[in-house]
Parts: sequence; structure tokens; C-alpha cells
Amino acid sequence: MKRKVLLTVALAAFVSTTLAEGIPVEPGLWSITTTMNIPMMPQPQTVTVEECFEDEVMDMDDMAMDDLDPNCTYDLGQVDGNSMRWNIDCPMEGGTSHAEWLATSGGDTVQGEGKISISINGQNMEMNMNWTGKRIGECP
Repeated sequence: MKRKVLLTVALAAFVSTTLAEGIPVEPGLWSITTTMNIPMMPQPQTVTVEECFEDEVMDMDDMAMDDLDPNCTYDLGQVDGNSMRWNIDCPMEGGTSHAEWLATSGGDTVQGEGKISISINGQNMEMNMNWTGKRIGECP
């Protein structure tokens, strides 16, 4: 259960890498690989997903996940050319999560990093995440 919660939080945070003002990207099919360093796991966890982006700017509307808690709050800290910083705070059963993110776009590539702090029933945990993405073709 904890692993599923952590993976959901991490993926939701990543999928939310681009907010309202967003960062420029080349539309098309993207492959995004995320590596999470989770304290309770013996080794980093890596997940690769494919996502179709139709706009020239990745933003929250493109990236929202259906299972992301609608009570989460997003704070776009800074958009500077091809880079963006933001925070996400979400309520969780028995606690909260806070994430701080940075993403940089190369047009047909994206890379980023983040730190997630989770507090559940008085227990605190932090995990770090890095990701890279690249455009791999046209959307199906």
C-alpha cells in the first residue's frame, strides 16, 4: 500500500511538471523515464511512460491525472524561459505531501528533479526523483 501511495504521488507530481504558463515542447509522442529514490526501497525505482502532447507548451491542463486529488494546491514559483519551478501540496489519508520541482525543456527533450516530503500518521519521509523525457515520434 505504501509503495502504491508513493508511486501515485511521485507520478502525479511528475505528470504535473508543467503548469499554467508551462514550458515549450515539441508536440508529439513522448517517452518519460522517472527514477525515484525512496528510503524504504533497497534500490531506486524506475518507471517509463509514454504520453502524447498536442500543444507547444506543456501545462497543467495537458498533464492532469484523473486520480490526482482535486484538493491538491499548485504554486507556480517561477517560469524562466525553458525552466520552471513549482510546488504541490496534497492532503493524504492520515497526512500530507509537499513536493518541490524543477523542469527544463530542450524542445524535444525535458529533464527535471524533485523532492517529495510526506507526513503520514506522524511519520515523515522524503524521496528524491529525477526524470528525463524525449519526443519519440508522432501521436498515434
